[in-house]
Amino acid sequence: MAELLIKNSSVGFIKAIIFDKDGTLSNSEKHLLELAKTRVEFAVAKFKALKINKFKIFLLRKLLNYVYGLNNKALSANACLAIASKEQNIISTATIFTLFGFDWFKSISISQTIFDDVDIYLSNKKDNIQKKRTLISGAFELLVALKKNGVCIALMTNDTQSGIEEFIYENKLEGIFDYLWSAEKKPSKPNPKAVIELCKRMKINPTECALISDADTDLKMAKDADVSIIIGFTGGWKNPPTLTEKQFIIEKLNELNIQINT
Repeated sequence: MAELLIKNSSVGFIKAIIFDKDGTLSNSEKHLLELAKTRVEFAVAKFKALKINKFKIFLLRKLLNYVYGLNNKALSANACLAIASKEQNIISTATIFTLFGFDWFKSISISQTIFDDVDIYLSNKKDNIQKKRTLISGAFELLVALKKNGVCIALMTNDTQSGIEEFIYENKLEGIFDYLWSAEKKPSKPNPKAVIELCKRMKINPTECALISDADTDLKMAKDADVSIIIGFTGGWKNPPTLTEKQFIIEKLNELNIQINT
């Protein structure tokens, strides 16, 4: 087992570590901010096309901004767009649409169409921020050090499998991760059974594992799955997330080190 150090102090021994992606390994705030703004604008355009009155459109924009975590051109790290899966955000958006008199079928249909149209629009933009999600400072060095020292590395995210593969390709991380757990895997996070099932595949117990994330939902998931070392990370956002479920907390990834005792 490897000894895990935070700021050069030992916090325990592990065989594996599970990483969140967006906001933990990946600089995703610009991408998510653009995604949130574009979804709001497409929703407003859709409502205008449906001849919804101006006051309701004003209210729609305000509600979507609140739910997505948009505030003064910044994005909350604790809101659903930063944490939840695409499917969960579709449901959140559809729920807002029901407040304007649409039934559930219509609300889900409109929401799904908006999300699909936004994905197509952003993928066709020449300056597509989606393809510019670089690694957070210190991430590559940490991952390489873990790999060299025989620590099993897993990536658990609410992104899709294709999104994970693009992230790995764009940042030259081929061969780094031993296991991947996308939003398409069932159960998906933040269900504690997702961690338990992932640990089974890694052939370890959750008590032999660490998890690091920028979201309380992930940290609570790890706690409920009996992960032994639970680390909150705050350095991936301009406005750091408020984390209450952490066991340890770091602001920079280089505060985390590994040591092999021989």
